[in-house]
Amino acid sequence: MDKTNKNLISKILLFSIIGIAVGTLFIYTFVLKQDKKISRTVMIYMVGSDLETKSGLATIDLNSIKYDKMDNENVNVVLLAGGTIKWKNDYISSDETSIYELKNGGFKKVKKNSILNMGDSKVFSNFLNYVYDNYKTDKYDLIFWNHGGAIYGSEFDDLSNDFLSLSEIKKGFKNSPFKDKNKLETIIFRTCLNGTLEVGTILDDYSDYLVASEETTIGTPFTSVLNFINDIDVKDNGYNVSLKFIEAYKKQIKDYKSLYNKKLGTKDGLYSTYSIVKLSNIDKLTTTLNDFISDIDITANYNKIAKVRSNLYQYAYTQAEEPLYDMVDLYNLIDKIKSISPKKGDKVLNEFKNTVVYNWATNSNSRGISIYFPYNGNSKYKTMFLKIYQDFDDLRAYRKFIYKFAEIQHSSKKKYSFTKNDTKVSTSNETADFSLELTDDQKEGFATAQFLVFQGNEGDEYYRPIYKGKNVKLNGNTLSASIKGRQLRVKSKKDKTDKGLVFTLFENTETDKYLNYNTYVVLGNLDKETLAYKAVAANMKITLNKQNNNIFVSSIIETDKEKDELKVDNIAVNLKDYKTIAFGSSKYNLVNSDGTYNENFSSNGTYEGMEYDTDEFEFILENFEKTSDYYCVFIIKDVNNNTYYSKIVKMK
Repeated sequence: MDKTNKNLISKILLFSIIGIAVGTLFIYTFVLKQDKKISRTVMIYMVGSDLETKSGLATIDLNSIKYDKMDNENVNVVLLAGGTIKWKNDYISSDETSIYELKNGGFKKVKKNSILNMGDSKVFSNFLNYVYDNYKTDKYDLIFWNHGGAIYGSEFDDLSNDFLSLSEIKKGFKNSPFKDKNKLETIIFRTCLNGTLEVGTILDDYSDYLVASEETTIGTPFTSVLNFINDIDVKDNGYNVSLKFIEAYKKQIKDYKSLYNKKLGTKDGLYSTYSIVKLSNIDKLTTTLNDFISDIDITANYNKIAKVRSNLYQYAYTQAEEPLYDMVDLYNLIDKIKSISPKKGDKVLNEFKNTVVYNWATNSNSRGISIYFPYNGNSKYKTMFLKIYQDFDDLRAYRKFIYKFAEIQHSSKKKYSFTKNDTKVSTSNETADFSLELTDDQKEGFATAQFLVFQGNEGDEYYRPIYKGKNVKLNGNTLSASIKGRQLRVKSKKDKTDKGLVFTLFENTETDKYLNYNTYVVLGNLDKETLAYKAVAANMKITLNKQNNNIFVSSIIETDKEKDELKVDNIAVNLKDYKTIAFGSSKYNLVNSDGTYNENFSSNGTYEGMEYDTDEFEFILENFEKTSDYYCVFIIKDVNNNTYYSKIVKMK
C-alpha cells in the first residue's frame, strides 16, 4: 500500500471517529436531553395557630392534596408544620415541629424536630436549606399558610406567641440558597393582607412572582384551597402555578357563597382579592413612586391629600370602630392625587400595570397592590407601623412622605367647629332624608362623614342604635344622607302575624347594583357530646340587590373576642350547622342631659332581640314605618381625622 492510500485511510478513520462523536453528542443533546424530565418542589410553611385548633382549617387544606391525583413522579410536596395547640389529624403532632413529605397514603414524617418557634427566621431558613439539600429539583415554590398582617408580617405561632416580621422573612431568605440566579418561581401567601408593595420590596431578590391578597381572606371548614397542587403541571412556570392557586381560591369563595344564594355571582357580596405580582418589576415601580412623591409639597397639599386618603377604601376595616391596619390600594391612591404631578403620576400607574400581571378582585377598589398610609389607626399602631417602615429602604421618599403627613396630622391644632348646637340640621318626613348646612370654613376642613340612626322615646335613658350609614354626600355646602329604602327588618317566614324586628345594621360597601351590610348575630346549637347549649357570636354580611329588592345572606364569619386583635382572618360559618339565630342589640345612653350626642356612651348591659330557627327567617325592607321614634346624628371627620357630632334630630 502506498503512502497516499495510507493517508486516505487515516483521514477516513479520523472523520469516522469524529462523525461517531458528533452523532453521539447529537443524540445526547437532542434526544436524551429532551427525555430529561423537569421536576418541581412545593414547600409549605404552615403555622396552624388558632385556625387549626379551632376549626381544623389547616388539616382540611392538607387533606385536599391527593398523592394519586398529582404528578407525584415529578412534583414533591414538603411541609413544615407547627405553631398550633392542637392538630385535628393523626399525622402531625402538637409536640413537634417536624418536616413531612406527601407520599402514597398522605403526609409522612421525614425529619423529626422538637417544638420550634416558627416565628424565628432561623427556623424558616433551616427549612428552606433542608428542602434544597434533600430535594434537588429544577423548580421550587413556597406557600406561607397562616394569619397575615400586611407590613406587620405573617406566620403567628400560638405556641411561642411570636411571628415572622417582614425583616425576618427577608433574613431567612438571605440565609437560604434561594437567591441571585436560584430564585423561587413563586411565593404564595395563603394569608390576609400581605399583597402589599412593602412585601414586594423584601421579596424581589428571592422569587419571580408574588401571589397575595390586599384584603382579608376567608377560610372555610368545608372547602379547600391547597388542592390546586393536584393540578400543577411540572412544566408550569411560576405564573401558571400562581394562576392555579387563585382559581382554587375563587372556587372556594364561589362554593361558600352558593350556600346562601346560588344566583350570587363572584363579583358581589363577599369582598375578596388576589393578584400575581411580577417581582422583577418592583424596582421600577418603587423608583417611579419615589420620584412622584418627591415632587409633592406635603404642607401645601395636605388638605387635598387628606380628603383623598379619608375616602379611600381601607383593607380590614369596614364597620370597625378601631381600625388597626392603614392599608389602601396603591393604584387608586396615586390616581386620585396624580394631578399634583401628572406626568410622574402617570409613570407610576404605567409601572403598576407592568408589575401586577394578574388581578382578581370582587370590588373596584382593588387593583392588586396595597400600601401603608397612616390615617385611621390609633396612635399605638401608627407609632408601631411607622417604626417598622424604617426597614423599607427601597421606599425612602415615600417613607419621608408618610412621616411628614403623620406629623402634620398629629401636630395640627386647627379645629373646624362642626358644632353640636349652632349647626342647622333638617329632616324630611316623606323621604327620611336629613341634611346639614356647613360654613365655608367647615367645608374646607371636611373630609368624610357617616350617620347614625337610633330608636327610642324622648326622655328615655337608653336608646337602641339601629343603623350606621355611609351614603353621605356633600353638594355645595349641604351635607345630606338618606335612609329610605335601606333599613331592613327580620321576620319569620312561617308566622304571618310576625311584623318583623328592626335590628342594628352597619352599611359596609355599595355598588350601583348592591348594598352590603354587616350585623352581629348569635348562633345557637345543642352540643351533641355535652348536651349543653352552645352559643357562637358571628358577623353576618347581608346583601341587598337594589334593582329588585332581593335580600340575602352573603357570608357569616365567626367572631372571636379573645383572639389577638392583629389576627384578622375570616373563618366562615355554615348556617346549616346551627339550629337557632338571634338578631338584636343592646341599648345605650346616647343622649346627654342637654340633648346632645353622648360619644362616651355605655350599654344597659342587656341584649334584646328575637330568635329564629336558622331555616325560617327572612329579610324585608323597613322603610321606616311609624313603629317608634327615630333620631339621627352626623358623625363627621375633618382633614386632621378629628371626629365631630352634629345636633341630634328627631326624624318625625
